[in-house]
Amino acid sequence: MNRNTVGVRRTAALLMMGAFATASSAAPLCKPLGELDAFWRYSPALGPFHEVGQALIEIPDYVLKSDFPYAKKPYPREVPFADHLSMVRILGGFNDGSEEGEGDPAVRARDLARRDERGDIRYRMELLEPRLRPYLDCGYSSFTIVLDNVPWCFPEDPNAVGLGQYEPPRDPKEWHDFIVVFCRELERILGAEKANQLRFRVGTENNGLERFGGTHEEFVRHYDAAAVAVKTVLPGADFGPYNISGANLRHFPKQNVNALALAEHCRTEPNTFNGARGTPFDWVAFSRYYSPDTDVHASARGCYQIWEEFERRFPSLEFSREIHEFDVAPFGEERRGAFVSEEYGALGAALTAQMTLRLREAGIDRLFHWEMADRFRDRRARMKHLFTGHAWLLSVLERGVGGESYLLEPLFSSMHRTDHLGFLSVGDDWALFVFAAYNRKTDVDEMEEVVFQVPAEVADLRGMRRSTVVLDRETAVHDRIRDDLAAAGLLVDRFVERPDRLGGVREMGKGRPAEGLVGDKLETYHQQWIDSLTLQPLEGEAGSIRRTLEGYTLALNLAPPEVRVIWMER
Repeated sequence: MNRNTVGVRRTAALLMMGAFATASSAAPLCKPLGELDAFWRYSPALGPFHEVGQALIEIPDYVLKSDFPYAKKPYPREVPFADHLSMVRILGGFNDGSEEGEGDPAVRARDLARRDERGDIRYRMELLEPRLRPYLDCGYSSFTIVLDNVPWCFPEDPNAVGLGQYEPPRDPKEWHDFIVVFCRELERILGAEKANQLRFRVGTENNGLERFGGTHEEFVRHYDAAAVAVKTVLPGADFGPYNISGANLRHFPKQNVNALALAEHCRTEPNTFNGARGTPFDWVAFSRYYSPDTDVHASARGCYQIWEEFERRFPSLEFSREIHEFDVAPFGEERRGAFVSEEYGALGAALTAQMTLRLREAGIDRLFHWEMADRFRDRRARMKHLFTGHAWLLSVLERGVGGESYLLEPLFSSMHRTDHLGFLSVGDDWALFVFAAYNRKTDVDEMEEVVFQVPAEVADLRGMRRSTVVLDRETAVHDRIRDDLAAAGLLVDRFVERPDRLGGVREMGKGRPAEGLVGDKLETYHQQWIDSLTLQPLEGEAGSIRRTLEGYTLALNLAPPEVRVIWMER
């Protein structure tokens, strides 16, 4: 198992025991998080669209031109801010429409296995390389291979929900033999060295009946057979379970498949397929979606508590703490009467900054984010895309990789119940500060002076030049797009009624005329991105940094939603 950040995780976990122990605990104002690595450079790539390189885009020139330039790879396309991809639904098992009537045989013909007229399993491994080839040709070879939708030929009574076939195989031996052949084909395509560095995940959110139609016991057999198959061919590969949908420890006993019980089986019971002990269980992962009314601290605390419960129950189990789906959720909240939006501007960036930093505080090792590009078509129907506020945030954070990092809590609580949070990464001759202001009441925008403290032993800022950038509703590209659509009468009604919210171009704009308008103004938006990431002198109106006997006091004027960055260097 690859554990390049276990030391950081354990350091943060010890600190979190104090920070999250009780509501009355006084959290440290400056918490060490260890050396900052790029724990966010992970992203999914989805079937049934692998053959066309789903999630790969051409990186536009404008994101290379600011003081925080994007680090473009030497390939024609890439997945922004990702070095490792999870290949979801790569086996087939795609939705063939049978849940609504007669299934489409052409969809089932894309499965990597079929059952012939005699009832024997036949393989279609010639379909695998075309699914990997677009990514291989763009320099990717580090993958989490997701064994989720089981091909239609394996279950006794196959069935589909929205994302495809979700029943377990009827015969563990057939499933095992299929995965053996699958792994051998991966080894042929990638070579033995790279194939043995792969990770294999069994399932996607299989704790719920909507994603796995079998019982817990059936999942254990399904998991065990796959583990034996993978390790037989690729003994160096990592292997682990599905990402848990929802991070709430109280829900585990009610779940169809219980990840804690699965870990108990892997640690203490013989494998149901071959009778050996020590079935691998290399990570504990969640899906973590959030929205502009999210209590960020509570959301991260839910992940932390589950990770800690696994450590408490299985102290000898070395596992990676991971989030496999991460983004503002543009779905689901209608059930509670909440407003749903993708939030690609300043609000989404401030919210995502706090979620990312709180998860780092909780000890996360790997964070798989969704796409960073908002896609639309211009008046000539050419596909275009604009980087989002989340991409702006990661552009900044990447500058701090390699430094010693710290979480900064404000000295005083907000009068307006705004959540303020700071982050510091320190190198030998530089320092990166990131501050986020976010209020769950998204129409609150009152500015406050927010005070943070940095001890002298953490950083020596003497003689460093100070400059700043900020993302707010004035500087964020998507906030500007929202204003332009509104001025042209092309903003959809629900966003007109909510001036504090925004979405992607297609979400908040009125169809093709709105997309055309944005396409006409692309150069303006490109320049706004560059300007928003071009450093300016830190002026008094933004705040001050004062040296004291104990270290440094930073007094910043912050108004939600806002991400304020201070860059210092000698």
